[in-house]
Amino acid sequence: MPVTKTIEPHWRSPDNIVAYTSTRLGGVSLGDYHGLNVGAHVGDDLLLVKANRALLPQHEKLTWLEQVHSNRVVALPTIDTTADAAYSQSPNYYCAVMTADCVPILMCNTKGTEVSAVHAGWKGLKNGVIANAVCRFESAPSELLAWIGPAICKQCYEVDERVAGVFSSYPDALSTSNSVDKYLLDLPFIAQTQLNALGVDNVTQSELCTYCRNDLFYSHRHATHQGKRATGRIVSVIGIK
Repeated sequence: MPVTKTIEPHWRSPDNIVAYTSTRLGGVSLGDYHGLNVGAHVGDDLLLVKANRALLPQHEKLTWLEQVHSNRVVALPTIDTTADAAYSQSPNYYCAVMTADCVPILMCNTKGTEVSAVHAGWKGLKNGVIANAVCRFESAPSELLAWIGPAICKQCYEVDERVAGVFSSYPDALSTSNSVDKYLLDLPFIAQTQLNALGVDNVTQSELCTYCRNDLFYSHRHATHQGKRATGRIVSVIGIK
């Protein structure tokens, strides 16, 4: 059986919380998806994707979302999986979000009775997906812990003037690029700033870049720069034992 490597957050979560992010190491996907691709929407052989998903810890409890870069949060269990964040109080239903440069955010309360996973690209950050997820919790924001998982870093994320303008209220997240009319944007920093503004003070950054570590993670932007037509997805998972 292929060896599967996952990364666990370095945070002080309750003992009954399960949390991890997969890597691209292990798995059975081939070609541009080589490794542990868990994305069923990126053109990979679905039988291989299914086999990869079966290698994940607690895979039978994961709810896979149809992510559309929205700000929608669903409470598990649900049959309506078109959303970019999930919330659960059940040990039978784990939250999961797929990424390949966007920001994955895992959250739980200090009692270990509530969890959420958020997929936040620039559109999600713009439209309040993090705020919507925090609002789902019965616990106060001050009682929440958040982990910002592997995502593209500021030095690797070049955007045009239009996208940069969306985040003009986050001047510390922006800097000029060497390219004309281009800017560098810090998505993990914006995610943490939004969490802090909502009252979530206990935030831990993984400080892992999907682009810099494309050997360890899938990176859509890196694949594009290499002239590849597609790449795989990692998944960030959180649940209650």
